[in-house]
Amino acid sequence: MRHPENSHRRGWFSSHLVSQLLLTAALASVAYAQETNNVRSVRISHVEGTVQILDDNGVVFDQAHANMPVTEQMHLKTGDDGRAEVQFEDGSVARITPNSAVNFNKLERTSEGSTITQVEATGGLTYYEFNNRGGTYSVRVGPYTVSATKSSIFRVAMDQNPAQVAVMHGSVHIDTGNDGGLDVQTSQTATLDRKDTSSYDVAQNITADSWDQWNSDRDQQLAQMGARATMARAMGGNPDEPAWSDLDYYGNWYDMPGYGMGWMPAGLGGGFDPFGSGYWGYYPSYGYTWISSYPWGWLPYHCGAWNFFNSAGWMWFPGNCGYGAFGNGWYPVATVWNCPPNYLLPKRPITPVRGPVHMPPQQALVAVGHSPVEVHPRITEGGKPIAPPIRFEGKTLSPMEASVQPKAPGPLGQSFSVASGYVAPVRGGSGTLPGEGVRGMYPSSGAIPSGGAPRNTAMPIAPRSTAMPASPRSVAAPPSYHTAPSAGGGGSSHYSAPSSSSSFSSGAHMSAPASSGAASSGASHAH
Repeated sequence: MRHPENSHRRGWFSSHLVSQLLLTAALASVAYAQETNNVRSVRISHVEGTVQILDDNGVVFDQAHANMPVTEQMHLKTGDDGRAEVQFEDGSVARITPNSAVNFNKLERTSEGSTITQVEATGGLTYYEFNNRGGTYSVRVGPYTVSATKSSIFRVAMDQNPAQVAVMHGSVHIDTGNDGGLDVQTSQTATLDRKDTSSYDVAQNITADSWDQWNSDRDQQLAQMGARATMARAMGGNPDEPAWSDLDYYGNWYDMPGYGMGWMPAGLGGGFDPFGSGYWGYYPSYGYTWISSYPWGWLPYHCGAWNFFNSAGWMWFPGNCGYGAFGNGWYPVATVWNCPPNYLLPKRPITPVRGPVHMPPQQALVAVGHSPVEVHPRITEGGKPIAPPIRFEGKTLSPMEASVQPKAPGPLGQSFSVASGYVAPVRGGSGTLPGEGVRGMYPSSGAIPSGGAPRNTAMPIAPRSTAMPASPRSVAAPPSYHTAPSAGGGGSSHYSAPSSSSSFSSGAHMSAPASSGAASSGASHAH
């Protein structure tokens, strides 16, 4: 016999339980959101041939360029002649061969600063070298998840079903979803049926592929660039970021009196223009970002500040460089303190906004090229441009010598921290070190001259012939930042919020504290 009352109670209990479970899940989701964020930007470090950047709405950039950022939920797709490499903050890399594609499903960061990275191999042949220094990495292969359990090199072939995961170094764990999964060791190949997760096999060998040599060649090139490092990168929030190796390889560091450690490219001469060649690329997350055409053009354009000296020329000073997050060590464009006389900075395009407002049409890429400098540096036997001393305020300054030589450089090689013995200071909740800025770990006598935002000057911009979206994308409003109080009497720098202006200065600014020093000619003092 049915008992309506008991049935009603069971129904109420079931509904109540479901409500409680939903509430618990919602609270857990909120807590997770507070502990993680997805504002990372990782770097495309190498491009050859046809490479597209897409998202779920279609093509974002019909041709990718080196130094372009990749954000969460973006896809990379190569053509018949295309190949690309993406670097992560700890030196790990993902590489894509012709006629291949990957999705960046997760690019997250926890409140402790570690990263959560999930890439999805969707076609062709891709390579992965994960050292797991800065966080956790995984690759989705159909219904499977491949995780690097230690420093590992493996490739994923998706040309046909079943897919293959070949481990060249280290080991990976493959989550099959219906059992304990399987572990694949060095020189083993897993065959994975993408339609049936209970059907898989592990072979005790690897079949060589013609693209293995390209992957090894890229490793050798990165190892060469990181073989001789200076201690200058220790002033950054993440000294293992591979972009520091670009600066050590292509340029030199000088201890500038009153400024601290500054970097300048080698072999370019006095006519060098840091903004002479590049693009403005439109990203829905934060508007137009600067994409430099120089091979070392990642860190110097997304943190710190450029400054022009009459005697030495252009020089870049690090500041708040770490952890690669918008608003926490990564910005769409760096600050410029002072310019040469009559120099015009390229104007940052206006970001489209929602609503019935008359706006210029959005362009995916806006090319900038007003007298780029052709590079003909003198090269040493080791392959690095010769570093001359420079004159500054009546003194001769020699470049900083390389002092850190890892035993095994490269994506899986010895980290800078291990090779140098450097121990990172404890970071505060704001994500910046106390006093972190231009001076970093190398305080010099004197004070930093007053700087400020660059002049709001316009220049002609030639649009690049690229496929544009049919209609402007919706733009997410950037986070709101508040100017940090400068410490003491001007020994450190601070960052100010991106403004709503359409000028080049609409990126975040690293502002030099005011002092009695005089800046070089061409300085801009407008805030």
